[in-house]
Amino acid sequence: MDTPVKLALVLVAGLVALAGCGSGDGSPPNAGAPLSPVPQSAGASAAYNDADVMFLQMMIAHNNQGVEIVKLVKAKQGQKQELTNLAAAIEATQQTETTDMRNWLKAWGKPETGSADPHAHHHHGGDGLTDKGLLEALSKKDGAEFSLDFADIFVAHQHNGVALARTELKDGKNPEAKALAQRIMDSRTGEVQQIRTLVPGQ
Repeated sequence: MDTPVKLALVLVAGLVALAGCGSGDGSPPNAGAPLSPVPQSAGASAAYNDADVMFLQMMIAHNNQGVEIVKLVKAKQGQKQELTNLAAAIEATQQTETTDMRNWLKAWGKPETGSADPHAHHHHGGDGLTDKGLLEALSKKDGAEFSLDFADIFVAHQHNGVALARTELKDGKNPEAKALAQRIMDSRTGEVQQIRTLVPGQ
C-alpha cells in the first residue's frame, strides 16, 4: 500500500479530536511532517486574548470552506481513490477541529463569527477564504481538469490556513489555541505535499 493510502486510512480510522475574528478580554512548520493523529482535545483554558478569539472565528470559517472544497472530490467520478481517501480524511479532521473551536468560543462567551468588516481581519492577512466564484467554476469541471484545478485551489486555501495559524502563534495567548495553530501548520503542510504527489503537474 503506498504512502498516500496509508496516510488517509490512518487519518480516517485513528483521528481524534483536535483543539481549536472578534474580541476577548481574558487573561516554522516541518515541510515533511505527516498528517498524524493528535492527542485528544480538552476544554480550552480561561486565559485568552483578542488574537485567540479572532483566530478561532477565522479558522472556523476557513475550515467550513475547506470541507466544502474537499466534498467536491466525492461528487466527481473517475478521481484517484487515493485523492478521494485524502479528501475524506481532511474533511474529518477539519470538522473535528471546528467542533472544538466552537466549544472554546462558547466557553469564553464569544460569538462564532467575527466582524463582517474586512479591515478587521487585516492584521491576520485577510479572511483567508477562497473566492466563491472559483469554487462554483470548479464544481462544473470533471476528470483531469477538475483534479488540477482542485489541487491549485486547495493548496492555496491551505496556505491561507497556515498564515492564520502563524499569526496565532505570534500573537495568541491561549495555550490550547496556540497548540492547535501549530498542528494546523504541520498538518496543512503535509496535506499540500500529498496533494502535489497525487496530482501530477500541480
